[in-house]
Amino acid sequence: MPHKTELLIVALAIVATACSRSGSYPAAGSAAPDFRADDLTGRTVYLNAELSRPVVLTFFATWCKPCVEEIPRLIELHRIFDGRLKILCIVVDPENKDRVRSLASALSIPYPMLMDERQKIRSAYSIRGLPATFLVGTDGRIRSTFSYIGEAEARALADAVRRLIERER
Repeated sequence: MPHKTELLIVALAIVATACSRSGSYPAAGSAAPDFRADDLTGRTVYLNAELSRPVVLTFFATWCKPCVEEIPRLIELHRIFDGRLKILCIVVDPENKDRVRSLASALSIPYPMLMDERQKIRSAYSIRGLPATFLVGTDGRIRSTFSYIGEAEARALADAVRRLIERER
């Protein structure tokens, strides 16, 4: 019988692997896989229907500390580009919908939290580690990818969004 400490170490290793900052995502320039998903209110959102403006697509789990740490930077990005950018958050642990709803309310998250009910979106984007973020142009092509949005990455993402908005006018 494994000791409690050994079980804890194994559990922490599994969480660390799942929440790692590396992965093999679709490359910049490739087509962003289309999807549909329901938000917390039950409204269905389609990626292709949102492409009248650039889209920041971010993958999130409630148990992923770096994912939660990114939220204020994504909220700020939403504020800066209000109406000129769409942020969509793909929740890969939809079984925690109540926790997601509570977090969204507590942090006043202004963008949709979309439930990836069968992990199809996560699979289509080859998400192995979290967090993961994509900037998608109005042509449906991935322009940039980020494995974590820290302060420097938030500035780089904002700059990429500005350039994209200017180019797509």
